[in-house]
Amino acid sequence: MGCSSINCNVVLTEAQGEFKSPCYPQKYPNAQTCKWTLQAPAGFIIQLSFLDFELEEAQDCMYDWVMVNTGNTESKFCGLTASGLTLNSTRNVMEISFVSDFSIQKKGFMVSFQHVAVALRNQKVKIPNVNGQVAEVANSVSIPALSELTICFEVERVGFNQKEWLFTYYDTNNNVALSFGYNQTGMQMVIDGVICPVESIISAANFTSSMKPFCVLWTSSNGRVAVYFNGNYLGKTCSSSSGHNVTAGGVFQLGGVQSFKGNMYNLRLWNRAMTVQELNTMTCDMVGNIIDWDNSQWTISSSLAQTDNTLSCICYPHCTHLTAAAPTSGLLSCWKVNLHPRSPGFLPGLYLNSPDQLPCACWRNHPHSMMLPPPCFTLGIICSGESAVLVFCYI
Repeated sequence: MGCSSINCNVVLTEAQGEFKSPCYPQKYPNAQTCKWTLQAPAGFIIQLSFLDFELEEAQDCMYDWVMVNTGNTESKFCGLTASGLTLNSTRNVMEISFVSDFSIQKKGFMVSFQHVAVALRNQKVKIPNVNGQVAEVANSVSIPALSELTICFEVERVGFNQKEWLFTYYDTNNNVALSFGYNQTGMQMVIDGVICPVESIISAANFTSSMKPFCVLWTSSNGRVAVYFNGNYLGKTCSSSSGHNVTAGGVFQLGGVQSFKGNMYNLRLWNRAMTVQELNTMTCDMVGNIIDWDNSQWTISSSLAQTDNTLSCICYPHCTHLTAAAPTSGLLSCWKVNLHPRSPGFLPGLYLNSPDQLPCACWRNHPHSMMLPPPCFTLGIICSGESAVLVFCYI
C-alpha cells in the first residue's frame, strides 16, 4: 500500500503543526483527493505557510491543484506559485484541498500552521438571530443602573427584515430594558419599557452596506434621545422616558427577537451622555467605561466573528491609536515586506527580506494594517509606493 494509503482527509485542532501531501518529498500518487480542515478555538485565526510547493503546472490549474479556503475566499494554486506563501483565515476554520489527476506527478508540498490570537478590535460580528448563536456581553461584566448613556458602534447591512433590532438589553426578569432598532412603524429606542420613536432623527435607510459609525444617547433627567452619525448630532425629547432608569444586572446582546441583518463592530457603552464636542473628537479606540469591544468582555459564537482588514480600528498585537508620526520611543528595526500579488486572505502572502535602511518616519496611516507575529506590527505603507509595507519590530 505504501504512503498512498495514508489518510489525508483529517481535522487538525492542534495549536501548531505541519502536514504534507502524500509521499512528500517523493512524488504524490495519481488520482489523489485530500482535505485538511484546520480548526482553532474562538478568538483565534489560522496562519498557514507553504514551506515547499511543487505541483504540475497548467493553465487555470486544471490538472493538479491545491485549493485554500480562508473563510471568505478560495484560491487555487499549482506549479510553484504557493511556495513561500503565508495566508491567514478570516475565521477560526481553514480548509485546504488537494487533487491530482491521472498523469504527471511532482513532489507535492509541505505546510506549517499555527493558531494566532485575534483581538476583537480586529473582528466584526454577524448579528445573530435566535438560533442558538450568541453575541452578548460576558457575565463577568457588571452593568450598573443607568440614568444616562452613550452607545457607539459601527454596522453594515447585508439584508432587510420587517423588524430589525441592532442591540437589546434584558433586565433580570427578561424584560426589554433597552433596545434600538426598526419596528415597521419606524426606528425606535426602548428605554425601561418606554417606546421612544426616533424615525424623525434616524431611519433604517441610514444603515447601508458600508460599515459606518453611529452613536445613540439618552438622558433620564430630560428624556432627551439623540443620535450622532456622519458628523451630525440630532436629538428629540421622549418625555415619557424622563425619570426612568435602565436597571442593573441584565444581559446585553447584539440583535433581538428579530435581528438586524448585518455585521456589528466596535460597540462601546458609557454611563453618561456625551457632549457634541466629545462625539466630534472621539477616536475608535476610546474605551467604553461600561462595555468595550474587547475579547474579555464578550461571549461570541466562533462562527459569527470574522476578521476584516478594512475595519476602522485594527490593531496588533495591542490596540494603540496610531498618530500621523512615527513612534518617538523604543528601539525599532525597519523591514521591507513585499506583497505577493496573488495572495488572498486577511494577511497577504509576505516575502520578508533582510532589514532595509529605511527611515522609520517614512510611512503614513493605512487602514489595511496587517496582522504579524509579535513583536512585529505594521504602521503603514512605504512612501515610495503602495506595493510594499513598512513593518516595525521591537528589538
